Amino acid sequence: MDLAKIQHLLLTSRLDGWLFTDFHGHDFISQDFLDLTERKCTRRLFYYIPVRGEPIKLLSAIEPLLLDHLPGKKILYQGIRGQKDALFSILPKDGRIACQYSPDGNVPTVSSMDAGLIDYLKTFDVQLVSSADLLQHFGAVLTKAQIDSHQRAGIIIHRILDKTFQWIRQSLDSQTPINEWMLLKKMQELIASEPIYMDSPPFFGIDEHACNPGYEPSPESSRPIQEGSRLIIDIAGRLPEENAVYYDISWCMNIGPDIDPEYQRLFNTVNHARKLALNYIRKQLDENLPLRGCDVDALLRSYFEKEQLASCIMHRTGHNIGHNCHGIGANLDDFETHDDRSLLPGTMFSVEPGIYTETYGVRLEYDVHITLDKQIKIYGPVQEEILII
Repeated sequence: MDLAKIQHLLLTSRLDGWLFTDFHGHDFISQDFLDLTERKCTRRLFYYIPVRGEPIKLLSAIEPLLLDHLPGKKILYQGIRGQKDALFSILPKDGRIACQYSPDGNVPTVSSMDAGLIDYLKTFDVQLVSSADLLQHFGAVLTKAQIDSHQRAGIIIHRILDKTFQWIRQSLDSQTPINEWMLLKKMQELIASEPIYMDSPPFFGIDEHACNPGYEPSPESSRPIQEGSRLIIDIAGRLPEENAVYYDISWCMNIGPDIDPEYQRLFNTVNHARKLALNYIRKQLDENLPLRGCDVDALLRSYFEKEQLASCIMHRTGHNIGHNCHGIGANLDDFETHDDRSLLPGTMFSVEPGIYTETYGVRLEYDVHITLDKQIKIYGPVQEEILII
């Protein structure tokens, strides 16, 4: 636990403290952040980090040892009355206290405190503030080694894609019938031959199946892959190493050179939207202006509205990327949730606007890293044209 870093962040955020609590292992953030053991507490425990001074460990007298691995003064309570008296002595009156919740449920990722506990804590005359941005500093800011792992994963993923496209072209040139299910099996074979971990198979769809972002091929539903088919692939993976970071992309292809004009138009529209997002992020950073995930998403929704495509939006613009493909940091989202967290230097996130009509599905995704000195980096090829297979 980097106590000095935590207290510096509390000071700069004008917070009086940060409160963690758990009961029966319900609070997954406290479990992870405090490195709690698999042994579940059967009485509520609290760990309070003040902006100055030593942390305080508040535990039931029946379970006094559960936080012994952490720094700070230990206070043991007996019964609910003893717990309340201790909390009144610990929490500063009218203080601003960070805890793991999100007002109105805007950021579900950090809402690990239940509503009843929030009600209980409000009785102690404190102002509860979401710890959403604080948590990013400890779970979303990436190290140089993690960025390196992301780049190496990208090399592997593009190698898998190149071999996939070769298999499609060779199959068609030899007049071998292929379909989506066969493509899935081929990609799984290629993935298994590489040092890469994926928490789910690649998403892809042929023609109208690309209109469903959640489509998964089956032997019964598979469409044939043939000359003129449109193909979208979303693939994400990381190295099978501790703390390795995901590489997550979506590309759009056409089988053969004859591209449907409407497909081309929608591709150009989505590609322009992605550039709008990147330019906005760069401008906010260059001018030292607030940069929130929800604002990036709202910008693109406004653009799609002008293009009369707002009804074709099915998902947010992007998500945080870390050791999990969908990390704990800020998402580019004002559609599925209202993610008002800041996009912090050191974090990485996808930018993946998508448009889905009844006939066409187009999504273009790359991963954006904001470096600690506020530069923008994309590690890997950027698709600017429909790829012809």
